[in-house]
Amino acid sequence: MKQQPREWTCGAHRAHIEEPNTLVAVFTGLISLDEVKQTVTLYEDTYKQKGQYYLIADIGRSSLEAAGRRYMSEKASSDWYHAIIYVGADIVMQTFVKAIALALLFTGKSTFETVFVKTPEEARAWVAQHRVRARGKTG
Repeated sequence: MKQQPREWTCGAHRAHIEEPNTLVAVFTGLISLDEVKQTVTLYEDTYKQKGQYYLIADIGRSSLEAAGRRYMSEKASSDWYHAIIYVGADIVMQTFVKAIALALLFTGKSTFETVFVKTPEEARAWVAQHRVRARGKTG
C-alpha cells in the first residue's frame, strides 16, 4: 500500500490511522494476492510503529481469493492486534475469517478477539468499550 500521511491506498482499498491505536481499512471488490501481501505489510508496519492496535476491517463490499486467505493465515501475526473488528461480513466471509483466526491459533501465536459488526459506528463503539474494559483490568 502506498503510504501517505497516515493514509494508505492499494487499488480500490483504503486505510487510515485513527489515534491513538486503531487502523481502519476499507476493502472494495476482489482483494488480489498482491493486494493481500501489501496489506499484511501495512499491518506489520502499523504494529512496528504503534505496538498492538485495533484493526477495523470493512469487508462488506469485498471478496478474498483463496491464495490471499492462505497467505494471510501464514504471514499475519495475531500478536499485532488487540482485536480485529470486521464490518459488514456476510456468513461466507465470516467463515473465511474464522478459519484464518483458527490457523493463527494453531501456529502457536497468541490469541486476539475477532468481532463482527454491521457498521463502522458499531466497530468504533466496540473499540471504545474494549479500551475501557482493558483499562479497568490494568488500572
